[in-house]
Amino acid sequence: MDNKFLMMNTKLNYQLIDGTFAAEDASKILLEIVNNKINYHNLQIFSIRETSQGDTEHSEKRIEALLKTANAIRKELATAQMNGYEVNIQCPIEITVLKK
Repeated sequence: MDNKFLMMNTKLNYQLIDGTFAAEDASKILLEIVNNKINYHNLQIFSIRETSQGDTEHSEKRIEALLKTANAIRKELATAQMNGYEVNIQCPIEITVLKK
């Protein structure tokens, strides 16, 4: 593992998505990411309920927000697709290791 990652408060930056796509492909890419996050939170809720340990409120709120985001993406990119537009996506990821 890179030593830089082990240092606290070190910011790591990655470019997850960087490109221009047909609107349909852009929609598939972005909705796949959103759906993975929704699945993650659904698993968190399931785990919390199975163990009866913890609160599901955070995950429930995130799912609600992610569903709204997915609907907005679908709507905007469907319009772009109908008009024959391409979509440029820039998706940087910043990771900071924090001490508990």
